[in-house]
Amino acid sequence: MLLISALSTQALLPASASSAPEKVNVQLTFNSTGLMTSSQDAIIKNGVSYLSSSLLTNYAKLEMRWDQSGNRVEFTGFDKRLAIRVGSHTGLLDGKTVELGAAPFLFKDELYLPAKFVVTALQGGAVHWESKTRTIQADHLHRYPGMSENFEGTLYSLSYDTGDLFVSSGKENKRKVANLGTGLDIVHFKFEHTSQGLVILRVFNVYGEPHLYTDDFILLLKNGSVFRQANIGFHNTFGEPALWADGKLLLNDGHTLRIIEDGTGKVLETVHLSSLMGTSGDNMVSYNVEAWYPDIALIRPTDTGFLTLVDRSTGNQTLLYKELFKWNEQQQDEVNDPMFPGDHVYFTGRSGDKLNFNHTRGNVTQKFTHTLTAEK
Repeated sequence: MLLISALSTQALLPASASSAPEKVNVQLTFNSTGLMTSSQDAIIKNGVSYLSSSLLTNYAKLEMRWDQSGNRVEFTGFDKRLAIRVGSHTGLLDGKTVELGAAPFLFKDELYLPAKFVVTALQGGAVHWESKTRTIQADHLHRYPGMSENFEGTLYSLSYDTGDLFVSSGKENKRKVANLGTGLDIVHFKFEHTSQGLVILRVFNVYGEPHLYTDDFILLLKNGSVFRQANIGFHNTFGEPALWADGKLLLNDGHTLRIIEDGTGKVLETVHLSSLMGTSGDNMVSYNVEAWYPDIALIRPTDTGFLTLVDRSTGNQTLLYKELFKWNEQQQDEVNDPMFPGDHVYFTGRSGDKLNFNHTRGNVTQKFTHTLTAEK
């Protein structure tokens, strides 16, 4: 059971004639493993108790998003959505309009919500007032580690606990369409339409302590169902994996690159990256493909972090940092820093035979161009 001596709940409180906030203690028990405590207080204003929004984010594991006006805020988690406006007595709970009992407000840059509404929204039990310790108690509150996002009328819900991804549309029941595994931490969705009617969902999971790593899950959907997927993990100092090449989709698991026809999802080509790179195929090393063309590819092995130009016809390889920098500058990138590995060279685009790159060291970013014809 997760116990929080924290912020507040609502009913069964002594009335307050003054509008000045008062403080009381709170004990909230969550239906989850582990024990956590906090010394934060509740606020009572005009006889109504309020909880800080940090309860929803820190303990219930909901994500908090303000709109552009700075007046409306939404909390989302797996199978849980709340939305309120500062100063409004009504809000949304799982898509339905509800009475809050009192108006949320900002106090010392912190958002406070009516406590009874919070406990109800988190599916908690009865609220009790302990007069001797001036403590409000509520139990059986739930946590919702995960996220939900609506894209063109379809709700995508991801559970961080199980890694299960569900979709639902209209009144239909949610359907499990994929599993992304465990270890989900800081996650965001990115949706994209293809020209041939597919939907691409990219799920980025940033993890580690500190958060130095990213998993990139690529899911191809047709008619609401996932029919192809892949994922690759990379260090945050690497470039983002390439998704498109000459109108075709790229699905890379770090060892095998599949080139996919848009619309049909047909696998047009399968490339074993270790063979292309001329290595033994050690499963401890994976390959982040950051650009793919008929003649060349830009690939970054995870063991070195160095962006490598590969001639697809000959197999010849060029370490780009050696081409772009002087000898004394190369030494700085060759130092193997496990926290921030790699050469910090990032591909920005191609124009004919010219490949453009940025290189960032500290707060300084330089632009470089490599001409392919120059090496022939």
